[in-house]
Amino acid sequence: MDLFDGELGGRDDHDLDTGGGWSWCGVITVGIFILLAVLISWIFGLVGRIF
Repeated sequence: MDLFDGELGGRDDHDLDTGGGWSWCGVITVGIFILLAVLISWIFGLVGRIF
């Protein structure tokens, strides 16, 4: 089963497969969450050094 495999992309072949894969939408979503976590960690570190 693909993660968020919908109209935004996904696999090129539309055959019924067993196993899973990552669609581009899923990869971008996980990447945004990782960047958001890094940004929040950096902001809290900066605020901790100021105070």
